[in-house]
Amino acid sequence: MPDVTFAGVRVPLAEVQESPARYARALERAKVTPGYALCHCRADHPRQLVIRRYGSLLHLAGWPDDGVHHAQGCDFQKDPGRERAGTGGDTTAAIINGPDGLNVRLDAALIQRDVTPGARAPKTGTATRPTRRRAPLLAFLQTLWQSAGLTSWSGTSMARGWGAVNAMLVAGLGADAKINGSPADEVLYVMRRYEESEREAINTEFEAFIGRISNDGNVSRRSLIVGELGEVADTPYGKSITLRQRRQKYFTSTEFVDHCAKTYAHAWRAVGDGNARVIALLLVERTTKGHLRVVDMAAMLCSSTFLPCDSIHEVSMANRLVAERRIFEKPIRMAANDDMLPDFVLLDTRPATHIEVYGMNGLATYERRKAEKRTLRAARGIPAVEWNVERESLEHIVLPPASVRT
Repeated sequence: MPDVTFAGVRVPLAEVQESPARYARALERAKVTPGYALCHCRADHPRQLVIRRYGSLLHLAGWPDDGVHHAQGCDFQKDPGRERAGTGGDTTAAIINGPDGLNVRLDAALIQRDVTPGARAPKTGTATRPTRRRAPLLAFLQTLWQSAGLTSWSGTSMARGWGAVNAMLVAGLGADAKINGSPADEVLYVMRRYEESEREAINTEFEAFIGRISNDGNVSRRSLIVGELGEVADTPYGKSITLRQRRQKYFTSTEFVDHCAKTYAHAWRAVGDGNARVIALLLVERTTKGHLRVVDMAAMLCSSTFLPCDSIHEVSMANRLVAERRIFEKPIRMAANDDMLPDFVLLDTRPATHIEVYGMNGLATYERRKAEKRTLRAARGIPAVEWNVERESLEHIVLPPASVRT
């Protein structure tokens, strides 16, 4: 992890990510003069960083179109060979990742008129372009992770805390991100890492955000909250959901929780598993009695270092790769025409090595897809490691040695 410099302060980037409030005044000064910070991932040529405000805090982000010049393994490094999700000039796309940041059109309304008590959020919104498509919450959550660089691991450390996740998500949103036409910081709250010394500031910021969630019986103004799923509990009237970063309860129905448990089965079963993380993106409204209620959500399974995974077996593989300090990425399907999409890609071998985790053996469609991918890899000269979870233990899987290091 590189050092960064701003207002005469030089500290590891990880410290600024984990405790941004501690450096708030220095970042404020640097934002005025000289107007940027510096990343020292390349000792011979420090790169400029944007100092960007999101909510009440300032965060560091990569300078536009400069990611290619950062060193491999730097959080601000961008590979020009991998196109960002949503780029490509399709103005009807639900998620557009442009030079000013993400522009998202969700299939859930953030403003609901003619409120019916107890009604779930309809899959509608107020579109500015009639032909523009709409994204489900899970697609938006996956895009947030990809834009933030949270689908890759540099091999330079063995840990990633929520403070770093928060900072990377905010940086990945971009300078002028929009969600359903509204500025992202007005409708999306990325939960902050709790710090006792910053408790008052964190509480003030959160209360100001949820204060925008309102319901006068005619118009309901909703918001999105992203954090790590902590607990799903029974209440006298249904269920409550709590995120790990804060003890705030968000109420919902038993039927809704049952629906989520089926829709996001792999993630739901991992709640409470110490080796995994479960990320929740909540669509929250206020009831006419003033309670906060979840009307829609997406859940995503992650490894212990917040790398997205499709099964608990992938979590085990990701945790092993991190422990062995491998450089790798977790591809996410963002395009229908992706004919390969391995579970992981080792980037520290030449050529890159695909890793497949097989856990659905015997299913005809699954076996056919495995055969197709094997044929494609053979034709393209791509080496692969396969783990059949029913036949082999993970520790017996031999990985190719790393030939490329940061």
